[in-house]
Amino acid sequence: MSDVLSADRHAVVPPAWAGALFSSQLVPISGDAAQTGLWTVLDPDSSATITSQFTDHAGEYDARYAHSEHFLALFKAGFAAGRVEVPDGAAILDLGSGSGVNSVLPCLEMFQAPTIIATDLSTELLTLLSLRLRRLVPSARVLPVVMDVMSEHLAPANFDLVTGAAILHHLEDPGRCLKAAWRALKPGGTAIFFEPFDGYCLLRLAQQRILAEARYQPLDAAIVEVLTRMIADTAARTRPDPASPAWRRLDDKWLFSREYIEEVAREAGFAHVTFVAHSVRPKLFRNFANIQLGLATGRKDLAMPEWANAILDEFDDTITEAGKRAMMLEGTIVLTKGRDA
Repeated sequence: MSDVLSADRHAVVPPAWAGALFSSQLVPISGDAAQTGLWTVLDPDSSATITSQFTDHAGEYDARYAHSEHFLALFKAGFAAGRVEVPDGAAILDLGSGSGVNSVLPCLEMFQAPTIIATDLSTELLTLLSLRLRRLVPSARVLPVVMDVMSEHLAPANFDLVTGAAILHHLEDPGRCLKAAWRALKPGGTAIFFEPFDGYCLLRLAQQRILAEARYQPLDAAIVEVLTRMIADTAARTRPDPASPAWRRLDDKWLFSREYIEEVAREAGFAHVTFVAHSVRPKLFRNFANIQLGLATGRKDLAMPEWANAILDEFDDTITEAGKRAMMLEGTIVLTKGRDA
């Protein structure tokens, strides 16, 4: 990133390869984040302050968001299923990059000499990305830009690939994001997203069975609380009410159906959609339920009792691999823009 930094922010210009991808002027971030190499299209006089809490706990943020190897495997499986070929020197737009470990780093590993525009509204998470790149791959052509993923600051039809690692389900209107992705892509280009799906409804049924059985079997109060919250969360996100203020306050807003994604993809202009389930393992529901306990409580000692695991196993044993693939918990969405678009 050293080629885009200068002591005089007004003398700084973006690298030529990046400037050509924008229809709006790029300006460097000022303030505490100025020396991290971040840019913005939002306000030429904008400044960014990195909070002391973030500085003090940057390592924790880094660990929380770092699942690079997992997402690398998801990318590869998605490209294989969608028969996606990305050219050397590809122009890549990453939507909602965060710290970049789940999208930018896998792309740098998979592709030869890509150019990447990494976007997010969080200055602090993009700072993690910028500092990591300086340390690990200083020669990478990656430009972190503070911008809304649904804005129209990008020049249309310039990108070979659009990526989004768990971004769509946070948005009130995922269809707008898909339209932005379609607009950014060259004809024949590909967009790939990793998202949660309504297969969680099956897990919800198992969780409800466990709570019902808990009237007669011992169950830790912390587990009861987590299951109650998970059931309510799944219900709110499966058939969301966009008019509901409570739903709009949710961070995770959607558990997608294939039909919904196909509909909004078609409306956005995409010619083809491929879905890839992330897991159809024999103990899928048991594993997910127990992982949720750990994530929700932060406790490593908390696990379902064997009688509850037996209920989860019943769901796992009853639903075939094909069924788990059709009603997936987590999945990859691969969208193709028509070559004549």
